[in-house]
Amino acid sequence: MRSAARITVDYYLESARLVSDLVPGDALTTLVFLTIVSRMFKMRAVRQPGGRDRRGSVTVYAVAKDLGLSYETVRRHVKRLVEAGLCHRDVQGLKVPAAVFARTDFQRAMHKNHENLQGMLRRLR
Repeated sequence: MRSAARITVDYYLESARLVSDLVPGDALTTLVFLTIVSRMFKMRAVRQPGGRDRRGSVTVYAVAKDLGLSYETVRRHVKRLVEAGLCHRDVQGLKVPAAVFARTDFQRAMHKNHENLQGMLRRLR
């Protein structure tokens, strides 16, 4: 059991490192980014004209509540994400544009994370 916990923690730490290399700021900014992404993908897709799916927006308040942080703390971290082009903010809330996930550095990180996940699963057998 202890070995499984160590292997799992190693995987999560490596995943966090991969994302933190892509996100400006500190570990908390990375966590805010991941929370926005997580909430976006949990939301039901809305069909837009032209046949495109569009995920709903995420509010700063919702991210703050999820993380147990103050609204103002999350707002400051969102500002960094917006300035870096990793997040878009409008009257509806926050979104991570699809173009961010299509970036070469994000694609490389997702591929590396997939490899890490496969390695973790092999070690757990």
